Amino acid sequence: MTARFDCIVAGSHLRYDGVRQRPQHLLSRLAHAVPVLVVEEPFLAARAGEHREARDGLEVLRPLRPSFEAERVDARTIAEVEAWVGRRRPLLWLYSPMLSALADAFPGAPLVYDCMDELAAFAFAPPEMKARERELVRRADVIFTGGRSLYEARRALGEKVKLYPSGVEFEHFARAARIAPHPLYARLARPVYGYFGVIDERLDLDVLRALGAADAQTVMIGPVVKVDPAVLPRLPNVHFTGAVSYDDLPSLLAGFDVALLPFARNASTANISPTKTPEYLAGGKPVVSTPIADVVAAWGDVVTVAATPSAFVRACAEVAAHPDAARLERGALRARDQAWDAIVARMWRDLERLSEAPG
Repeated sequence: MTARFDCIVAGSHLRYDGVRQRPQHLLSRLAHAVPVLVVEEPFLAARAGEHREARDGLEVLRPLRPSFEAERVDARTIAEVEAWVGRRRPLLWLYSPMLSALADAFPGAPLVYDCMDELAAFAFAPPEMKARERELVRRADVIFTGGRSLYEARRALGEKVKLYPSGVEFEHFARAARIAPHPLYARLARPVYGYFGVIDERLDLDVLRALGAADAQTVMIGPVVKVDPAVLPRLPNVHFTGAVSYDDLPSLLAGFDVALLPFARNASTANISPTKTPEYLAGGKPVVSTPIADVVAAWGDVVTVAATPSAFVRACAEVAAHPDAARLERGALRARDQAWDAIVARMWRDLERLSEAPG
C-alpha cells in the first residue's frame, strides 16, 4: 500500500523554543520517519518576514508580522509552506483550530488534529475558537486526544477519535533520583515543595498563598504567561525562577521533597491532563494535586489529592515527612509505561491506516 503522505506540516499555537511539551516530544520523533515542518502562529516584529530554523531534526517556520488579526495563517505563510512541500504529499497535523488555513491550502491531504487542550476555555481565546474547533473535528481524519476528559468530550465522533495521554522521557527525569540537586537549593531550608511548567491562569493562587504560610519553601519553576506577575503571591518562602532549560529539570526535580499540581478548578482546567505528572513520578517524587479529573482518573492511586488550600498544605507536609516508598515505586513503574517513543509508535500505526482509506 502506498502511503498518502511523505512529509508532515504541523501548525502549533505554542512556540517550539518554549517550554518543552507534547508538540515537541511528538513532532521531533515523527521527524525520524518523514520530514516535518512546524508552522507557528505569527510573532510580532517590526517588519514582515519568515524566520526558518532547524531544531530537533525538523524545521520550524515562524512568520514575523508587524500586526495580525484573527487569521493566524496568511498568504505569505502559505506560499512558504507550499515551497517547502514542493512535490511531496503532506499530512497536516494541527494543534489549534486557528491554523486550519494550512489544511485549506492542501485539499485532499490527510488531516490530524492533536487535541492537547480545550483551547477555547483558555484566557484570551479568540471568540471564534469554538466554532472553528467544531469544523476541525468534523474535517479531521484522525483526532488524537491528550487526556481522558478531552477524549470523552469527542468520542461520539466515532473511531477516528483516539486517546493518547501525554508521555514522559523516563530516563531523563529518573536521573532526579541519582544526581545532586540544583545549586538553587543550597540557600533554601527543607522541606521544598516544587512545581515546574507554565505559570498561568490555570494555577490556584489561593493554594500558592496557603503554601506561602506553611513552614516550607515553595519553588515555582517556569515562565509566567497570560497573568499579571503582580497577582502572584510575593512571599518570603515562595520563589519564582522564570523559564529554565529542559536539560536542567532533572536536577531541579532532585531538590523537591514534594512535587505540586496546584491547579485551580475552572473552565480552563476542566479537561487538562498535565504532562508533568508522569515526569514527577519518573523522578521518584511524591505528588500532591488538586482534584483535576484526569489526574484523579489516571493517577489517583499514586498521587495524593487535596480539595482545599488548607488540605493541600496538610497533604504536602504529610507526604514530605512520611514518604510512601511502595507508592513511589508504583508511580515510577506506571510512568515508565508512558514513554513517548511507545506513544509515537502507536500513533504512527494509526497514520499508516490512513493509507488504507480512500484519498
